[in-house]
Amino acid sequence: MIRIDSRSDVPVHVQLATRIRYLIANGDIRQGERLPATRTLAGQLGISFHTVRRAYQDLAADGMVESRAGSGFTVLDPSPLGKSDRMERGARILNDALQLLVGLGLDESEIDYLMEEQKALLETDEEQVRVVVAASYRELALACAESASVLLQRTCDGVLLSELDAHADADFLLVPFRNMRSAMSRLTGADVIGIQYEMDDHALSAISRLLENETLGLVTRHVDAIGPLTSELRALTRFSGQVMAMSVEEGETNLGPLVKSCELLIYTAGAHRRIRPFLDRARSHRMLDIRLSTSTVERIRNLVR
Repeated sequence: MIRIDSRSDVPVHVQLATRIRYLIANGDIRQGERLPATRTLAGQLGISFHTVRRAYQDLAADGMVESRAGSGFTVLDPSPLGKSDRMERGARILNDALQLLVGLGLDESEIDYLMEEQKALLETDEEQVRVVVAASYRELALACAESASVLLQRTCDGVLLSELDAHADADFLLVPFRNMRSAMSRLTGADVIGIQYEMDDHALSAISRLLENETLGLVTRHVDAIGPLTSELRALTRFSGQVMAMSVEEGETNLGPLVKSCELLIYTAGAHRRIRPFLDRARSHRMLDIRLSTSTVERIRNLVR
Protein backbone atom coordinates (compact mmCIF):
# COMPACT_ATOMS: atom_id res chain seq x y z
CA MET A 1 0.00 0.00 0.00
CA ILE A 2 1.33 3.45 -0.92
CA ARG A 3 0.61 6.39 1.37
CA ILE A 4 1.65 10.00 0.92
CA ASP A 5 2.17 12.27 3.94
CA SER A 6 0.87 15.66 2.86
CA ARG A 7 2.35 17.26 6.00
CA SER A 8 5.89 16.01 5.34
CA ASP A 9 8.69 18.30 4.20
CA VAL A 10 9.87 15.52 1.86
CA PRO A 11 8.68 16.21 -1.73
CA VAL A 12 5.82 13.98 -2.82
CA HIS A 13 7.70 12.49 -5.79
CA VAL A 14 10.55 11.51 -3.44
CA GLN A 15 8.10 9.88 -0.98
CA LEU A 16 6.51 7.96 -3.83
CA ALA A 17 9.78 6.79 -5.38
CA THR A 18 11.10 5.72 -1.95
CA ARG A 19 8.01 3.66 -1.22
CA ILE A 20 8.08 1.96 -4.64
CA ARG A 21 11.79 1.15 -4.17
CA TYR A 22 10.91 -0.58 -0.91
CA LEU A 23 8.03 -2.53 -2.45
CA ILE A 24 10.34 -3.71 -5.26
CA ALA A 25 13.16 -4.64 -2.92
CA ASN A 26 10.73 -6.41 -0.59
CA GLY A 27 9.27 -8.48 -3.43
CA ASP A 28 5.78 -6.95 -3.27
CA ILE A 29 6.36 -5.65 -6.81
CA ARG A 30 8.26 -8.24 -8.84
CA GLN A 31 10.65 -8.03 -11.77
CA GLY A 32 8.73 -7.79 -15.03
CA GLU A 33 5.60 -6.27 -13.47
CA ARG A 34 4.21 -3.03 -14.84
CA LEU A 35 3.78 -0.10 -12.50
CA PRO A 36 0.29 1.46 -12.45
CA ALA A 37 -0.37 4.02 -15.16
CA THR A 38 0.64 7.49 -14.03
CA ARG A 39 -2.89 8.90 -14.23
CA THR A 40 -4.37 5.87 -12.46
CA LEU A 41 -1.96 6.07 -9.52
CA ALA A 42 -2.28 9.84 -9.39
CA GLY A 43 -6.05 9.50 -9.07
CA GLN A 44 -5.73 6.92 -6.30
CA LEU A 45 -3.29 9.06 -4.30
CA GLY A 46 -4.90 12.43 -5.01
CA ILE A 47 -1.76 13.91 -6.58
CA SER A 48 -0.73 15.19 -10.01
CA PHE A 49 0.15 12.61 -12.66
CA HIS A 50 3.19 14.78 -13.40
CA THR A 51 4.37 14.01 -9.85
CA VAL A 52 3.91 10.28 -10.42
CA ARG A 53 5.76 10.48 -13.71
CA ARG A 54 8.66 12.30 -12.05
CA ALA A 55 8.90 9.55 -9.41
CA TYR A 56 8.88 6.89 -12.14
CA GLN A 57 11.58 8.76 -14.02
CA ASP A 58 13.73 8.88 -10.87
CA LEU A 59 13.34 5.11 -10.56
CA ALA A 60 14.26 4.71 -14.23
CA ALA A 61 17.37 6.84 -13.73
CA ASP A 62 18.40 4.47 -10.93
CA GLY A 63 17.85 1.44 -13.14
CA MET A 64 14.91 0.12 -11.11
CA VAL A 65 12.37 0.41 -13.94
CA GLU A 66 12.36 1.10 -17.64
CA SER A 67 9.91 2.87 -19.90
CA ARG A 68 8.62 0.76 -22.76
CA ALA A 69 6.64 2.29 -25.62
CA GLY A 70 2.98 1.48 -25.21
CA SER A 71 3.57 -0.46 -21.98
CA GLY A 72 4.39 2.21 -19.40
CA PHE A 73 7.06 1.52 -16.79
CA THR A 74 8.22 -2.04 -16.11
CA VAL A 75 10.22 -3.25 -13.10
CA LEU A 76 13.77 -4.45 -13.81
CA ASP A 77 16.17 -6.41 -11.63
CA PRO A 78 15.51 -5.08 -8.08
CA SER A 79 19.27 -5.02 -7.36
CA PRO A 80 20.84 -3.35 -10.41
CA LEU A 81 23.66 -1.74 -8.41
CA GLY A 82 26.85 -3.54 -7.45
CA LYS A 83 27.56 -4.28 -3.80
CA SER A 84 30.01 -1.39 -3.36
CA ASP A 85 27.53 1.09 -4.86
CA ARG A 86 24.72 -0.22 -2.66
CA MET A 87 26.90 0.02 0.45
CA GLU A 88 28.02 3.55 -0.43
CA ARG A 89 24.48 4.80 -0.98
CA GLY A 90 23.27 3.01 2.13
CA ALA A 91 26.01 4.58 4.23
CA ARG A 92 25.03 8.07 3.04
CA ILE A 93 21.37 7.48 3.87
CA LEU A 94 22.17 6.04 7.30
CA ASN A 95 24.56 8.90 8.10
CA ASP A 96 21.89 11.46 7.24
CA ALA A 97 19.35 9.62 9.40
CA LEU A 98 21.75 9.39 12.36
CA GLN A 99 22.48 13.09 12.19
CA LEU A 100 18.75 13.84 12.29
CA LEU A 101 18.25 11.53 15.28
CA VAL A 102 21.14 13.11 17.19
CA GLY A 103 19.73 16.52 16.33
CA LEU A 104 16.46 15.50 18.00
CA GLY A 105 18.37 14.90 21.21
CA LEU A 106 18.34 11.08 21.20
CA ASP A 107 21.24 9.37 22.95
CA GLU A 108 23.07 6.26 21.73
CA SER A 109 20.86 3.77 23.60
CA GLU A 110 17.68 5.39 22.28
CA ILE A 111 19.00 5.31 18.73
CA ASP A 112 19.95 1.63 19.10
CA TYR A 113 16.46 0.85 20.38
CA LEU A 114 14.80 2.61 17.44
CA MET A 115 17.06 0.85 14.93
CA GLU A 116 16.23 -2.58 16.36
CA GLU A 117 12.52 -1.77 16.51
CA GLN A 118 12.41 -0.70 12.87
CA LYS A 119 14.41 -3.76 11.77
CA ALA A 120 11.88 -5.99 13.53
CA LEU A 121 9.01 -4.24 11.74
CA LEU A 122 10.67 -4.74 8.36
CA GLU A 123 11.27 -8.41 9.08
CA THR A 124 7.62 -8.96 9.96
CA ASP A 125 5.88 -10.95 7.25
CA GLU A 126 3.00 -8.63 6.41
CA GLU A 127 1.61 -11.02 3.81
CA GLN A 128 1.09 -13.69 6.44
CA VAL A 129 -2.13 -12.01 7.54
CA ARG A 130 -4.14 -9.91 5.09
CA VAL A 131 -6.42 -7.22 6.49
CA VAL A 132 -9.02 -5.54 4.28
CA VAL A 133 -11.22 -2.59 5.25
CA ALA A 134 -14.43 -2.20 3.23
CA ALA A 135 -17.02 0.57 3.19
CA SER A 136 -19.80 1.92 1.01
CA TYR A 137 -17.67 4.74 -0.42
CA ARG A 138 -13.96 4.80 -1.16
CA GLU A 139 -13.07 7.86 0.93
CA LEU A 140 -14.34 6.13 4.06
CA ALA A 141 -12.66 2.82 3.23
CA LEU A 142 -9.27 4.46 2.64
CA ALA A 143 -9.47 6.64 5.77
CA CYS A 144 -10.32 3.68 8.02
CA ALA A 145 -7.69 1.53 6.31
CA GLU A 146 -5.06 4.16 7.05
CA SER A 147 -6.10 4.24 10.72
CA ALA A 148 -5.94 0.44 10.88
CA SER A 149 -2.54 0.36 9.15
CA VAL A 150 -1.04 2.73 11.70
CA LEU A 151 -2.59 0.82 14.58
CA LEU A 152 -1.64 -2.68 13.43
CA GLN A 153 1.73 -1.75 11.89
CA ARG A 154 0.83 -3.68 8.75
CA THR A 155 -0.63 -2.76 5.38
CA CYS A 156 -4.44 -2.73 5.35
CA ASP A 157 -6.23 -2.34 2.01
CA GLY A 158 -9.22 -0.03 1.71
CA VAL A 159 -11.84 -1.25 -0.78
CA LEU A 160 -15.48 -0.74 -1.69
CA LEU A 161 -18.09 -3.20 -0.44
CA SER A 162 -18.99 -3.79 -4.07
CA GLU A 163 -15.42 -5.05 -4.67
CA LEU A 164 -15.40 -7.71 -1.94
CA ASP A 165 -15.57 -10.63 -4.37
CA ALA A 166 -12.06 -9.71 -5.55
CA HIS A 167 -10.69 -10.00 -2.01
CA ALA A 168 -11.66 -13.51 -1.04
CA ASP A 169 -8.12 -14.11 0.25
CA ALA A 170 -8.58 -11.67 3.15
CA ASP A 171 -7.95 -13.11 6.61
CA PHE A 172 -9.68 -10.24 8.41
CA LEU A 173 -12.38 -7.99 6.99
CA LEU A 174 -13.18 -4.76 8.84
CA VAL A 175 -16.54 -3.18 7.95
CA PRO A 176 -18.93 -0.70 9.57
CA PHE A 177 -21.41 -2.51 11.83
CA ARG A 178 -24.31 -1.75 9.47
CA ASN A 179 -22.60 -3.73 6.71
CA MET A 180 -21.52 -6.77 8.75
CA ARG A 181 -24.35 -9.12 7.83
CA SER A 182 -23.98 -8.73 4.07
CA ALA A 183 -20.18 -8.87 4.32
CA MET A 184 -20.29 -12.13 6.30
CA SER A 185 -22.42 -13.75 3.61
CA ARG A 186 -20.04 -12.69 0.83
CA LEU A 187 -16.65 -13.42 2.42
CA THR A 188 -17.26 -16.63 4.30
CA GLY A 189 -13.56 -17.38 4.70
CA ALA A 190 -12.65 -14.12 6.45
CA ASP A 191 -13.01 -13.14 10.07
CA VAL A 192 -15.44 -10.21 9.77
CA ILE A 193 -15.07 -7.52 12.43
CA GLY A 194 -17.46 -4.61 12.87
CA ILE A 195 -15.95 -1.15 13.22
CA GLN A 196 -17.13 2.29 14.24
CA TYR A 197 -15.59 5.45 12.86
CA GLU A 198 -15.72 9.06 13.96
CA MET A 199 -15.38 12.44 12.31
CA ASP A 200 -13.41 15.46 13.46
CA ASP A 201 -15.23 17.32 16.27
CA HIS A 202 -14.01 20.76 15.18
CA ALA A 203 -15.41 20.31 11.68
CA LEU A 204 -18.75 19.02 12.97
CA SER A 205 -18.99 21.88 15.46
CA ALA A 206 -18.37 24.44 12.72
CA ILE A 207 -21.11 22.90 10.55
CA SER A 208 -23.54 22.87 13.48
CA ARG A 209 -23.10 26.62 13.92
CA LEU A 210 -24.14 27.41 10.34
CA LEU A 211 -27.49 29.16 9.88
CA GLU A 212 -30.17 27.73 7.59
CA ASN A 213 -29.64 30.51 5.04
CA GLU A 214 -25.88 29.87 4.88
CA THR A 215 -24.08 27.52 2.50
CA LEU A 216 -21.77 24.64 3.33
CA GLY A 217 -19.08 23.77 0.78
CA LEU A 218 -17.84 20.16 0.72
CA VAL A 219 -14.82 18.94 -1.25
CA THR A 220 -13.98 15.23 -1.32
CA ARG A 221 -11.31 13.20 -3.03
CA HIS A 222 -13.65 10.73 -4.75
CA VAL A 223 -16.99 11.40 -6.44
CA ASP A 224 -18.76 8.51 -4.71
CA ALA A 225 -18.22 10.15 -1.30
CA ILE A 226 -20.35 13.22 -2.01
CA GLY A 227 -23.82 11.70 -1.53
CA PRO A 228 -23.24 9.54 1.57
CA LEU A 229 -20.91 12.03 3.25
CA THR A 230 -23.38 14.88 2.76
CA SER A 231 -26.12 12.76 4.32
CA GLU A 232 -23.90 11.80 7.26
CA LEU A 233 -22.93 15.39 7.95
CA ARG A 234 -26.56 16.51 7.86
CA ALA A 235 -27.57 13.71 10.22
CA LEU A 236 -24.76 14.42 12.69
CA THR A 237 -25.14 18.22 12.76
CA ARG A 238 -28.81 18.77 11.82
CA PHE A 239 -27.68 21.31 9.25
CA SER A 240 -30.57 21.89 6.82
CA GLY A 241 -29.13 24.61 4.62
CA GLN A 242 -27.64 24.40 1.14
CA VAL A 243 -24.67 22.13 0.47
CA MET A 244 -22.45 22.70 -2.56
CA ALA A 245 -20.18 19.71 -3.13
CA MET A 246 -17.63 18.45 -5.61
CA SER A 247 -14.68 16.07 -5.74
CA VAL A 248 -11.12 16.75 -6.85
CA GLU A 249 -11.55 13.83 -9.26
CA GLU A 250 -13.70 16.17 -11.31
CA GLY A 251 -10.85 18.63 -11.72
CA GLU A 252 -10.07 22.06 -10.29
CA THR A 253 -12.09 24.27 -12.63
CA ASN A 254 -14.97 24.81 -10.20
CA LEU A 255 -13.01 24.78 -6.94
CA GLY A 256 -12.45 28.55 -6.92
CA PRO A 257 -16.13 29.49 -7.43
CA LEU A 258 -17.24 26.90 -4.85
CA VAL A 259 -14.82 28.21 -2.20
CA LYS A 260 -16.03 31.78 -2.70
CA SER A 261 -19.72 30.81 -2.63
CA CYS A 262 -19.88 29.17 0.80
CA GLU A 263 -19.73 30.44 4.37
CA LEU A 264 -17.86 27.32 5.51
CA LEU A 265 -15.65 25.00 3.48
CA ILE A 266 -15.19 21.42 4.67
CA TYR A 267 -12.72 19.14 2.88
CA THR A 268 -11.54 15.60 3.46
CA ALA A 269 -7.94 14.65 4.16
CA GLY A 270 -7.76 13.00 0.74
CA ALA A 271 -8.63 16.29 -0.95
CA HIS A 272 -6.29 18.43 1.15
CA ARG A 273 -3.40 18.69 -1.29
CA ARG A 274 -5.59 19.76 -4.22
CA ILE A 275 -7.72 22.21 -2.23
CA ARG A 276 -4.83 23.82 -0.33
CA PRO A 277 -4.04 26.52 -2.97
CA PHE A 278 -7.66 27.75 -2.67
CA LEU A 279 -7.92 27.91 1.13
CA ASP A 280 -6.80 31.54 1.42
CA ARG A 281 -9.95 32.51 -0.49
CA ALA A 282 -12.29 30.71 1.94
CA ARG A 283 -14.19 32.66 4.59
CA SER A 284 -13.80 29.74 6.97
CA HIS A 285 -12.54 26.21 6.42
CA ARG A 286 -11.96 22.93 8.28
CA MET A 287 -10.46 19.59 7.31
CA LEU A 288 -12.77 16.67 8.04
CA ASP A 289 -10.61 13.92 9.50
CA ILE A 290 -12.22 10.45 9.47
CA ARG A 291 -10.69 7.80 11.73
CA LEU A 292 -11.51 4.66 13.68
CA SER A 293 -13.19 5.30 17.02
CA THR A 294 -11.26 4.78 20.25
CA SER A 295 -13.38 1.77 21.23
CA THR A 296 -12.81 0.14 17.83
CA VAL A 297 -9.06 0.73 18.05
CA GLU A 298 -8.86 -1.07 21.40
CA ARG A 299 -10.96 -3.97 20.15
CA ILE A 300 -9.24 -4.72 16.85
CA ARG A 301 -5.79 -4.40 18.46
CA ASN A 302 -6.66 -7.57 20.40
CA LEU A 303 -8.54 -9.35 17.60
CA VAL A 304 -6.10 -8.90 14.69
CA ARG A 305 -2.66 -10.37 15.35
